[in-house]
Amino acid sequence: MVLQEKQFAVRFGNLAAQVHLTQRKVPTLLMLHGWQDNSGSFEPLAPTLSEHFDLVMPDWPGHGLSDHKGADSYYPFFDYVDDLHQLILQLGDRPVYLVGHSLGALVASCWCAAFAERAKGLVMIEALGPMSERDDKVVERLRQGIDSRHALKPLRELPSLEAALKLRRGINKVAIEDLTPLVTRGIKQVEDVWQWRHDAKLKADSIYRMSAHHAEHLIRAIDCPVLAIIGDDGYPELRSPLAEQRKAWFKNLTVETVAGTHHCHLQSQADTAALIIDFVTKLHLTACDDVN
Repeated sequence: MVLQEKQFAVRFGNLAAQVHLTQRKVPTLLMLHGWQDNSGSFEPLAPTLSEHFDLVMPDWPGHGLSDHKGADSYYPFFDYVDDLHQLILQLGDRPVYLVGHSLGALVASCWCAAFAERAKGLVMIEALGPMSERDDKVVERLRQGIDSRHALKPLRELPSLEAALKLRRGINKVAIEDLTPLVTRGIKQVEDVWQWRHDAKLKADSIYRMSAHHAEHLIRAIDCPVLAIIGDDGYPELRSPLAEQRKAWFKNLTVETVAGTHHCHLQSQADTAALIIDFVTKLHLTACDDVN
């Protein structure tokens, strides 16, 4: 299996994607990476998943090989949902199932709520629906977000690819060989230094985050079956009493735990792939039976 490079033209420019598209009558997994990652986040899983599915693995705007948005864009969260919708429309009548990690899962969950009649199935890795915070944080969030835009600094330069790999290894706790596709897609050499490809404006804090009530309404609007894959040492919030409350908002949710931190799909690749294959295959077979 060799992933091909493909460009999808959307409103702001081009989304770069790694794809494995065939003429087989199989589901297409649209795999959505996390914040400041890129489609390389899913490359280690691609050989196994491609045995069962076609794959579309885009880089979000401002990430990886995708175009950056204009100087006036700080990548507000809901714009990602629009970007995703523009991409899905270009996939035509393919049976598409969404697989998202972190930010990718948050965006995908909102799309599944807004376009519930189109959503066939959702896999969230290290997420339980869109991020929210207490209502009384709104003023602090607004000021903090604006201040962060004024305090932005250029992205850090590194002396070598090896230094970039070691840096991400320290942050993500993932083996170097499994981080290599992500890091090599997210960095470029400029003369004697290496620079991250992602837009520096991604480092700015959000100026708004939805309330728990808004998140609840979005989650309750998701009609399709949902699988949540949570790392046993991932974000503590996903194993908290609030997380238990969130789980009850889903109409059809299965939660599975695998070994690992926030990038547990790279630390428990076989288990993660097996869960995705089982979940999507059963959904697709059911959908085909309903049609027949």
